[in-house]
Amino acid sequence: MNSIDLEEMDQSSLEKVLVLVHKYTGITMSVGKKTLIQGRLRPRIRKLGLSSYEQYLDYLNSHKNEAQEFVNLVTTNETSFFRTQRVWDYFTKDFLPSWTAKNPKKTLKIWSGAASSGEEIYTIGICCEEHRLRNIGFNYQIMGTDISSEVLVTAELGEYSGRSIENFKTSNRILFEKYMEPIKEVYRIRADVKSKIKFAIHNLFQIPVEQKNCDIIFLRNVLIYFDVKDQEKVLLNISKGLMNDGILIIGESESLNSLKTPFKYKLPLIYEKIEEDLG
Repeated sequence: MNSIDLEEMDQSSLEKVLVLVHKYTGITMSVGKKTLIQGRLRPRIRKLGLSSYEQYLDYLNSHKNEAQEFVNLVTTNETSFFRTQRVWDYFTKDFLPSWTAKNPKKTLKIWSGAASSGEEIYTIGICCEEHRLRNIGFNYQIMGTDISSEVLVTAELGEYSGRSIENFKTSNRILFEKYMEPIKEVYRIRADVKSKIKFAIHNLFQIPVEQKNCDIIFLRNVLIYFDVKDQEKVLLNISKGLMNDGILIIGESESLNSLKTPFKYKLPLIYEKIEEDLG
């Protein structure tokens, strides 16, 4: 067997990979994800000149720097500008005006806990810039984190094309032309929006260090990758970076209703932090 023609991953190797996925990311993957996992790992194995999945697992265990490469490969990152319009309607029409009225001299602190390639976090920035233009003295700062270093490179660059901007370009044409600058075959987010945003690697299984006293956290379309116990762990960690009465926004396929968390329901996809003894 050569490095170009990898055999099917056997059950033993698959089970070891699933354990490592959970160890490094907290994500629970089932054996049904075998095809996806093989497709993600195969190019890396070939690039390293290895000839089997078992060899790659040995390599991963003996090379500490490979852990981040592994995380980059097994995590899924799909997002777009202004995804789920009702979230942005709430953020711009309800949250920002209310928060500004209550905190006239304070800097709004926002954390996107699954920033992916940056489309969501720049949507947040665009909304804040539009709000700032109508509210003299309003200031904000945004932190975007993700477990994948690879997608954060894309996010920091802030250049987009194709699918990720298609809907933005058609449904929010005025904002698109205002905040996206054409650079050859791509569009780059405006520099003044980028200047308010910082990015960092963060594992949601860890208590946030830099993300403290945030007023609102976006944690959208990531909880679905965790089992119930791990969802509760992630949400407890996230809550430690949020002010009391702060807001958490989750994805459209997610709900906290059956979970034990320090959050209470406010609106669909919108939760408020509460002080609660979780025992």
